Amino acid sequence: MLRLLAYTVLAAVLYYGGTTAVSWRRNVKKAQQSGLPYILVPVFFLHPLWLAGHVFLLPLFSRLPRSWMTWIEYCIPDFGYAHRMDAFERVGADTFLTVAPSGLVMYTCDADVINQVVQRRNDFPKPSPIYRALKIYGGNVVSAEGNVWRQHRKAVSPPFTEKNNHLVWQETIDQSLAMLSSWVGRDGKGDKTIDRVADDTMRLSLHVISRAGFGRKLEWPEDNTDVQVDKDYVDPSKIQNDMAGADEGHSMSYAYAIHCLLDNILFQLLFPRWLLRTVPLKAFRKANEAYSEWGNYMREAVEKKRTDLDVGKEVKESSESMDILAGLVKSQTKADKQAHLEDSEILGNMFVLILAGHETAANSIHFSMLYLALHRQSQLRLQKDVDDIFNGKPPSEWDYDRDLPQLFGSMVGAVLNEELRLVSPVVAIPKSTWGAPDAPLTVDGKTVTVPAETYIGLVVAASHRNPKLWPISPPTYPGGKPVHPRSNLDNDLEEFRPERWIVTEEESRSNKDARQQKKENMAARAGGDLNIDETSDTSERLYKPSKGAYAPFSDGHRSCIGRRFAQVEILVALAIIFQNYSVELAVDSYATDEEVAKMDDNAKADVWQKAAEDVREKMLNNMAAVITLQMRKGTVPIRLVPRGQEKFPPNVDQIWKTNHPEKCTTKGRPDWRPWDGKQMYHGA
Repeated sequence: MLRLLAYTVLAAVLYYGGTTAVSWRRNVKKAQQSGLPYILVPVFFLHPLWLAGHVFLLPLFSRLPRSWMTWIEYCIPDFGYAHRMDAFERVGADTFLTVAPSGLVMYTCDADVINQVVQRRNDFPKPSPIYRALKIYGGNVVSAEGNVWRQHRKAVSPPFTEKNNHLVWQETIDQSLAMLSSWVGRDGKGDKTIDRVADDTMRLSLHVISRAGFGRKLEWPEDNTDVQVDKDYVDPSKIQNDMAGADEGHSMSYAYAIHCLLDNILFQLLFPRWLLRTVPLKAFRKANEAYSEWGNYMREAVEKKRTDLDVGKEVKESSESMDILAGLVKSQTKADKQAHLEDSEILGNMFVLILAGHETAANSIHFSMLYLALHRQSQLRLQKDVDDIFNGKPPSEWDYDRDLPQLFGSMVGAVLNEELRLVSPVVAIPKSTWGAPDAPLTVDGKTVTVPAETYIGLVVAASHRNPKLWPISPPTYPGGKPVHPRSNLDNDLEEFRPERWIVTEEESRSNKDARQQKKENMAARAGGDLNIDETSDTSERLYKPSKGAYAPFSDGHRSCIGRRFAQVEILVALAIIFQNYSVELAVDSYATDEEVAKMDDNAKADVWQKAAEDVREKMLNNMAAVITLQMRKGTVPIRLVPRGQEKFPPNVDQIWKTNHPEKCTTKGRPDWRPWDGKQMYHGA
C-alpha cells in the first residue's frame, strides 16, 4: 500500500514537472518569435497560489543565494512601484516579456507603446476575468468589455457633466470646511497634532461622492470619530433597527453601511456570498450585512429617483436632480436601448464609482499634503497662487466657472499633477491579448508581435519616471540620499518638484491647440456617442507630456470616467486647506512644543529632518495597492498652523543639508537583495 502511494506521488510529481516543462518551453518559443526581449521566471504573477502565498514565501526565499532570486522582483504584485525604472534598466529595455510556465506578461514604460495599446482597445482588451470580483452587485463599466462595455459607457458617461461638477465643487467646499474645522478647532488656532489625515480624507471623499453621486447629503461628525468602524460594530441580532441612526427597515445607517462596506472590501472581493452568509464569524457577518444594507439603500434610492423623475420629460433643473444616480435612472427611459441598464447594473456601476473614485481623490489629497509638508518652498508658491486667484474671498464666494480653470492652471494644479505622477492610483494599467489574436506592435521603430493570451502591464509608475520621456534636472537627494535607493539616481524624477509643470504663455497656447485637436480626433474615432473626454488630463496652462508618458487616469477609450470629478474635488480641497493654513510635520516623537520653541533654526532643522526621514521611509516601504495605491501601514502625523505662525523656517531642509554635507552624498546603486517580507530594500 505504501509503495503504491509512493508511486502515485512520484507519478504525480513527474506528470506535473513534465507538463510544466512543456508549457514553459512552448511559452519560451512564443517569446522568441515575438521579437521582444524576455526573461524567464518560474511563476506567473497572477497565479492564484502565488498571489495567496508569496507573502509567506518571500522570507524563506531571502535565505537562498542571491543569484537564484533575481526573478522575484518581476513577480511580486506592484513591482512597478517597488522597483520603478530599476527593473527596466536591469533588463535593458523599456518593453519586455516575462515568461513563466503558466503565462506570458508584457511590461512596458515606453510612452509610444502605452499610447498604441490604449488606443487599440480591440487588439488589446481589458483582462476582464481579473475584474469578476467587482461584479458583486452587477455588471459595470469597469468589469465589462466589448459591446457590453460600450453599452455601459453610453449609459454611464452622460451623468458626468459640468452640471454635476458644479455640485462636486460646492459639496467639496462644504465638506472640506467641516474637515478643516475638525482639525483646527472652532477657534481656528490649530497647531495640534493630527494623525487621522488619511482617514479623514477618505471620509471627505465618501461624503462628496454620496452627495454628487447618489444625492444623499452626509454631515461631518462632530465628535471626530475614526472612519474605521470595526470597533463600533454591534451584532444586528442584538439591537433594534432604529439604533445607530439606521433608517426604518435597516440595521445600519446609510453612512455606517458605506464605511463598513469599504472597510471590509477584501471580504467582498475574495469570498463567495454564500460563505459570508453562513460562516459564524463576526467579520464575515459584518461584511455580509454591510453588503446587504448598502445594496438595499441603493435599491431604495433607485426607486425614489424613478418616482421623482417625470417619465418622458426632462429632469428639472434643480440641484437635487444633478447627481449621477438620477442620470442613470433617467437613461432607462430613453429610446436608445444600447444605453439601457438594468437596476442591478446601475448598482454595479455606483459600487465601482464609490470603490475606486473615493480612494483616488482621498489619496491624492492626503499625499499632496504630505509632499507639501516636506517641501515648504512649493507650499509657499501654492499659497501665493491661491491668494492671487481668490484675493482673500471666503469659499462661499468662490465660483466654479471663474475659479476652477485658474486653480487647474496654477501651482495647485501642478501639485496635483506631480502627486499623481509619483503616486499614481494604479501602478500598472492592465491590458491583455486574452481572447484576441497575436497583435503587431511598434517598439523602437521595429514591428514586434505580442503573443495571444498575454497579460500586459502598462507600468505608469515607471513611465512617470522614465528619463527618456521627461525634462530632467540633477537630483537634490532630499534627506541626504536618493528618494529611491536604486531608481533614477542621476536625475530628479523620483523627487517631488511640482515646478516642473509650470510653463510659459507660449507653451500654454500650444498645449490648448493640441488638446482641442486631440478631442476632435477622439470624438471621430469613438463615433461621437461615447463621450470620451481626452482634454482634461492636465490643464493647457501646464506642461504637456508626450502621449502615453503621463496616464494616472489611464487614457484612450477606457480612461477613467470620473477623472474630472476627482480633479475638481482635489483642487478645491487643497485650496480650502492652504488658503489660511500651512501644513507642517509633527515632531512630537522627537521634541515637545516647548523644546522646539527654544531651538534655533539649526536645531529645528535637525528635529524636522528626523520626522521627514520617517515620512520618506513610510512612503517608500509601506505603500501597497488593493484597489488603489495607498499607505497600508502606519500614519503620518501633521500640524495645521495659521499662516505666519509656522514653527519651522521655509528652507528647513536646505539648512539641514548645509549643516550636514557629509550625509548628502550617495555611494551609488546598492547591491540587490530579495525582499524579506519586512523591508523592501536592504542596505538602502
